[in-house]
Amino acid sequence: MSDKFTNNVRARLYKQGYQGFTKDDYTSAAIAVECDDLDNPTKDQLSQAVDYLREKASNRLSVTDEPVEETFLVGADDGEPEVESNQLTVAEPENQIVLTDLEKQALVRDIAQGAGIELKAADVKQITVSIASTFASRKELNEAIFNALVHFAREFKNQEVSKIRRKADEIRQTLAEMDDVAGSELTQIKQAMEATALDYKSQFADLALSFAGIID
Repeated sequence: MSDKFTNNVRARLYKQGYQGFTKDDYTSAAIAVECDDLDNPTKDQLSQAVDYLREKASNRLSVTDEPVEETFLVGADDGEPEVESNQLTVAEPENQIVLTDLEKQALVRDIAQGAGIELKAADVKQITVSIASTFASRKELNEAIFNALVHFAREFKNQEVSKIRRKADEIRQTLAEMDDVAGSELTQIKQAMEATALDYKSQFADLALSFAGIID
């Protein structure tokens, strides 16, 4: 797993158009800027590391060009240069951007943090699954990352809305069950009161008859 020092330095270099550095390059940069804690680098150490690797990249490119002597295989009959079959290769597009999974994850994490969004490691991996590894331009790469983040946000919103709806359904069901219980208890009370009233009515009728007998 990449450390915070490597992720931040890689992201800064990428924004400036530099890429292709190895793990050893980042290690040598950390040593050069005296960054002992790779998970808690200072801003100055990150800036110095970026300058260090930019200079290192420039030194790699400053190689003295030597004249290349062109040689041709001349055919015996027509004198035209012959090209062997194994020399026929398809040229790769210039300025093509190729990213590893870790580089994609670092870019997604940095862009999300820049927008004030904190993502879990599992969320970052889920987002990068839909992002390709090869892009023709940086604009195409940025659009791919942006679209992946928007898609993730929409899916997250839909999941949260579904959770809220399930909770609301559970609450409504509970309230309905409470109403049923309350209604049942009220019915029982009503029936008991009616039975009591009939009993009192019967007792009063009997008492009235008794009084009637005495009077007669």
